[in-house]
Formats: sequence, structure tokens, C-alpha cells
Amino acid sequence: MSLKTYLSTRIQPVLLAIGFLVLILISGATAWMVNQSAADYQAVSHTLTVQNTFSNLLLEIRRAESAQRGYLFTNDPSYLDDYRTAIPEAERQVSELIDLTRDNPEREPLLQQISAALKLKSAEMSRTIELNLSGAREEARALVVNGGGRETMNLLRKLASEGIEDEGRLLAKRSQKSSHNNEVLLATAIGGAALIVLIGAFVIYLVQRALRQREAAAAALASNNANLERIVAHRTADLTEANEEIQRFAYIVTHDLRAPLVNIMGFTSELEQFRKEIFEQISNLEAQIGALNLDAGPQDHTTAPRQNAAALGVDFDEALSFIKASIAKMDRLINAVLKLSREGRRVFHGEAINMVEMLNTISRTVAHQAADQKATIAVGDLPSVESDRLAVEQIFSNLIDNALKYSRADEPARIEITGTVTGDQAKYEVRDNGRGIDPHDHQRVFELFRRSGSQDRPGEGIGLAHVRALVRRIGGHMELSSALGKGSVFTVILPRQWIAKERSAA
Repeated sequence: MSLKTYLSTRIQPVLLAIGFLVLILISGATAWMVNQSAADYQAVSHTLTVQNTFSNLLLEIRRAESAQRGYLFTNDPSYLDDYRTAIPEAERQVSELIDLTRDNPEREPLLQQISAALKLKSAEMSRTIELNLSGAREEARALVVNGGGRETMNLLRKLASEGIEDEGRLLAKRSQKSSHNNEVLLATAIGGAALIVLIGAFVIYLVQRALRQREAAAAALASNNANLERIVAHRTADLTEANEEIQRFAYIVTHDLRAPLVNIMGFTSELEQFRKEIFEQISNLEAQIGALNLDAGPQDHTTAPRQNAAALGVDFDEALSFIKASIAKMDRLINAVLKLSREGRRVFHGEAINMVEMLNTISRTVAHQAADQKATIAVGDLPSVESDRLAVEQIFSNLIDNALKYSRADEPARIEITGTVTGDQAKYEVRDNGRGIDPHDHQRVFELFRRSGSQDRPGEGIGLAHVRALVRRIGGHMELSSALGKGSVFTVILPRQWIAKERSAA
């Protein structure tokens, strides 16, 4: 992995984490700013309400005063209706102002002054109306003109205007704060969005670059695979050619070896016949010598020659038996090599095989041998495969034959064949309770002409080598688990489906 690719893979999660963190911060800041904006709005609204209440208070006082003067000058009782509603409303406005400004202690002295002035004004207006109702109209009018009602009214106007102006200044301050907070919120949102867009763009760039690098790597891998396939094809062709050459060489060598072996066997037979003739002549000579000795007298001179002739005959027979045994062994080896050579040239073909039926058939063919050894062969529920029938039959026939051949004398042989399916492969186990194989010889027993353990059973050491070669040629592989005195487990793993590719090459 290049440094750039490594850094890209490391930076992308960091950038994504930063992006999520920015989103969280923006969300938190936005929530806080929205809350602040709501608080500012409430403060501005509260200030406007206070201003409006001050204005309404002043309006109600003016309405009460206008109703008072209209009644005094016109003596029309209808004016008293406005007066009687305006004064209570003004008092209510003062109470409301007190409630609205409890959070602002600075407003309390002003409201106390307004409340006191309102009481004075209300008392003054109530006095003039009572005088007018009692008939002292001129006295009531004089009280309005010359009394302190005007100063009280001017004081109320002044105090209400001060309250409105103070609330106006507070409104301007709170509005400015609200505008500032809104600007900060907008700047935060825009900055956060810009940062997220920047991070997203950088991540997209890294992803696109990673995709381009992956595509380039995939193209390079495809090219390498194509080159590898060509190399493998060439190597396979070379191996196939070399294998065929080896098979031809093995066939030629064994064929050429058989010719002198046949000659040796022929000359051995002639030598055996010659030995017979020689010893017949020796016997005739001994008989003639014996007859001559009888004519010469009673002394026996034939004992030593006869003993020498008998010893010579025994040595001669022993030498011939050694020669014949060696010839027979060499003949078996040559036949084994020829068999392997022929099998190597055979083309395999796949077909559906019922493994239970095949193993039962193999068990029946060795039933007589198994009965002599009091052996039992148990065939389990085996999965079927598609493979070369002759090869599979030879594989399991050899394994069962070996299990019977190398059983123990102190315990009846027991052979179990089981099978399982793993994915697209079938796994078969041939388990026995025989002699077992030393772990150091697990590879040795699969080598050609090599055997393990006590050599008290006939064989040339080609069985397991042939079995493993067949298993490999039909696309499988073998495993061995064994220990001395604990039996053996030969595992054969085969593909369940036959590969269409020709398997003529080992």
C-alpha cells in the first residue's frame, strides 16, 4: 500500500468524524441561538407591552379628564359614562404596569409616583363632579380652572412619557441584542455549512481518488492474473509434456528391462535343466564307480564323493531359488511400473457414482478374506459424487485391502467407511483398528516402492502411491492420521462435481 493510499484511508474517517462533530456543534449552537432569539423576542415583546400599557394609561387618564370637562361644561350626564369606565381602567393599567415591571426594580419609583398622581387626579375629578351634581356648578368649574388638576395632569403625562421613553431605550437595546444574536446565528449556520461542504468536497475527492486507485489496482491485478494464467498454462503444458515423457521413458525402460529379464528367466530354466542332467550323470558315475569298487573288494570308497555331490546339489538349488526369487520380484516391479505408466496415459471421465453401492460392492469382493480374518466392514451413509468410476473404485479397493492386510493378530479387524459433505466437496474416511503407522512414516508410505513397519506382508510398495496419484488426478487430496498400535484413518476429499477440464495429466 502506497503512502498516499494509506493516508487517504486514515484521513477519511478523521474527516467524517470532524464533519459529524461540526454538525453536532452547529446543531448545539443553533439550538442555543434559537433559544436566545426566543428570549430576545419575549424581552422585546414584553418591552412593547409595557410601552403600550403606559400609552393606554395616559389615554385612559385623558379620556377621564375629557369626560369630566365635557360634563362640567355641558352638564350632560352621558359624559359620566366614559369617566366612570376610564378611571377604573387607568387604575388597572397601573396595576398591570406594576406586575409587568417586577423584573425591573428601577421602574418601581416611577410607578409609585404615577399611582400617587393618579389618585390625586382621580380625587380632583371626583370632587368637581360631586360639586356639579350638588348644584355648585360655578364652584366646580372654578376648581378645574384654578385647582391643581392641570399640574397633576401634566405630571402624569410627564411620568408616562418618561416610562415610554425608558422602555423605548430598553427596546432599542434589546432589539440590538436580538439582531446581534440573529447575525451570530446566521454566521454560525453559514460558516458551519461552508465547513461541512468543504469537508464533504474533500471526502468526495478522496473517495474518487481511492476509486481511481482501486480501479487501477484492479486493472493491474487483472493484467497480472492474465499473465499468471498464461504462465500457468505454459507451465502446465511443460509439466504435461514432461509427465508424458516420463511415462514414455518408464514404458521404454520397463519394456527394455523385460527383454533381458526374460532371457535370464530362460537361462535359469536351462540352468535348472542342465543341473538335472549334470546330477543325473554324477549319479550314473557314482553307480559305475560303486560297481567297480565292488569288484575290487569290500572297501567303501563312495561315501565322500556322494556327500560332496549332495552338498553341491543343495547349494546349487539354493542359488537357483535366490535367482528365481529375485527375478520374480523384478518382474513384479516391472509390472507395477507398467501399470502406473498405463494409468498415467488413461483419460478420466466423470459420471455420477452412488458411493454406498460402490463400497458395498467392494466389501462383497473381499468378503471371503474378511471372513477368514473375522473382520467387519461397515459402510455408512456416504454422499454421492461425480467422478471417474474406475479411479474411485481403485482408490477405495486399495484402502480396504490395506486395512485387511495390515490388521492385528490380537484383535479382529474393524473397518468403517463414513462420509460428510463440506461445501462443494465430499469427505470420506476409511478408519481401521490395525497396526497403525508411525507418524515419521506418514509421508514415506505414499512414496513409490517405499513401505513402513514390519515387512511381513507381500507387496511392492506402490499401493498408496498409486492411490494418492489417482486422488490428485480426479481433483482431490488425501490426509492420513495414524499412530502405531492405534489404527489409521485415511481421509479422501473429492469434488462433488466433475470438472469439465480434461484430467489426463497427473
